[in-house]
Amino acid sequence: MRMSAGLVRVGGPAFVKTEWRTHPDDTILISPKQVAHRPGWCDHMTEDDVQPPRWGWIPNPPPGLWERLSTASPATATAGNPRRRAVRRCTNCELNLAQG
Repeated sequence: MRMSAGLVRVGGPAFVKTEWRTHPDDTILISPKQVAHRPGWCDHMTEDDVQPPRWGWIPNPPPGLWERLSTASPATATAGNPRRRAVRRCTNCELNLAQG
């Protein structure tokens, strides 16, 4: 349930979504561990962490790519490090996006 601008209740303390300057909200970020993230929706990485060549990303992803992402349907970065491939979604991003 949305508490106020930027605050989302996820069953515990409110999660505060951070606004990023470098990547729009719909960008899919791909970590070196093959995990897809969304900008500002988890607190275990920051905007400063997402730099090539360690990270790749997909700006303006096609509709439904986030939902389809899996080992059977991986996503490949188109910017940053284009060798990065995601095979799963960050569970924190997924939970916070669903609550937001």
